[in-house]
Amino acid sequence: MSPSVHLDSELYEALGRYGNRDESWNDVVTRVLEHVDEEAVLEDRNNRVTTYEGQPSDVDESPLSKLEDGTVVRHVYQRGEYSGEVVKATIQGGRINVEGDEGPEDRAIETRTPSGAAREADELVRGDDARGSGYSGWEWWEYQNEDGEWVPIDTLRE
Repeated sequence: MSPSVHLDSELYEALGRYGNRDESWNDVVTRVLEHVDEEAVLEDRNNRVTTYEGQPSDVDESPLSKLEDGTVVRHVYQRGEYSGEVVKATIQGGRINVEGDEGPEDRAIETRTPSGAAREADELVRGDDARGSGYSGWEWWEYQNEDGEWVPIDTLRE
């Protein structure tokens, strides 16, 4: 089953103007996105401070806060051309700091959410081969538990 997206009725009607009766909504959205200035959209995204309603604003409440600052997390690529490559980052204030990650105007980004850090780390390692979206950072990153085993950081949420 394909994932679905629920659109506000105004957006649904606006997008409908760009489609033909015999086209899928995927075709319509693809057409609209192809005419967007991608660099401007990415610059806008990188310059925003995003907050999510319903989520705690205090980073100390993050399950990652269970790990000490400086704890190393990693991702080991399992398949394909990058199989066996390891990317590492560190925990800082309940978030993840990816070495080499730079934000807008070359300001160093100190920390990211698990999924944001996974996206950035993958882009640093794989460049144009990176997927760009759809990362579940809680499953992507792993840390060494008390027994010395590498386990997904998702176990911290239990």
